[in-house]
Amino acid sequence: MNLIGKYFDRQIFWLNYDQFDDQLPDKDWICLAIANNQFDTDQFDKFVRTSISRNILEFKGHGQLGEKLHDHFDETISIMEMMERHNAIEVMTTWHNEETLAKTFWQCFFVTCLPEATDFENIKIICTDLDGVNRCDELKKYINKFESGWLP
Repeated sequence: MNLIGKYFDRQIFWLNYDQFDDQLPDKDWICLAIANNQFDTDQFDKFVRTSISRNILEFKGHGQLGEKLHDHFDETISIMEMMERHNAIEVMTTWHNEETLAKTFWQCFFVTCLPEATDFENIKIICTDLDGVNRCDELKKYINKFESGWLP
């Protein structure tokens, strides 16, 4: 996981999706995941379960398959709670198929539905692309534009 910047007092990291096992934060983080092509649902299920075990706060699915990412995340939560008798899981999930990446990325800094126990001073934003596209430079450009007052 690589630190790519900071905005609004929140650190932004790029995560290579195929290396998520031991790199996710252990609490107070938001995930922006991008998918434009069919993805391996078994690997994504493992990602979801690992994210939940590492106390993810919010998941944003973006790209042509953003809604499918969101739906699969919610389905996994339902299976864990109903069939596996996991305690209630408080993760907000959203999808952003029709929005630009810049707009969805900007929303990561202003999330509004977080649990009371959240450490608002230390929220991290983890970005990844399930297609393996490295978007670090693109996200850094958006951070620079945000800092100059631009709103997508």
